[in-house]
Amino acid sequence: MLKISQPNEKEIYEGYFEKVYKTAYYILKNEELAKDATHDTFIKMFKNLDKIKQQSKINAWITTIATRTAIEIYNENKRQLTHEFNEENYASNSDEFNYTKDELESYLDDIPPEQKQVLILKYMEGLTEKEIAKRLSIKLGTVKSKIFRAKQKLKQQYQLGGESVGE
Repeated sequence: MLKISQPNEKEIYEGYFEKVYKTAYYILKNEELAKDATHDTFIKMFKNLDKIKQQSKINAWITTIATRTAIEIYNENKRQLTHEFNEENYASNSDEFNYTKDELESYLDDIPPEQKQVLILKYMEGLTEKEIAKRLSIKLGTVKSKIFRAKQKLKQQYQLGGESVGE
């Protein structure tokens, strides 16, 4: 029986490090915690590398692990992160970044990580709602409602000019 060779750990690490880090940072907005999440993601992934059946799906698989890991870390560090987010929002108002990107990111800061996760998987990774449900082991209706709520919250924030929207 001929076994299809899987990429080795070094190739995976080098090929996906930046993507995993950016995904974690997108959720955590903290450099050190994003590094921790990246490290934890690769540990989890390497422990389960033999479970991936189709190499073509490794990209989405890694992103799913990264988002879940970042959310776990977010939940563990919620109080500290909330304080840092507030300081960042008041402290940084630089013109060196694209205004539209900054505006969008500030809107995303107020979205719960679980909703951010489905937005990342849907709009950045291009997964269907059905694929997201399968990856996250949640119901399709739950995925749809998280996407709907996240979009609703983004729309409300946009209409209010970026002011924080209460639950």
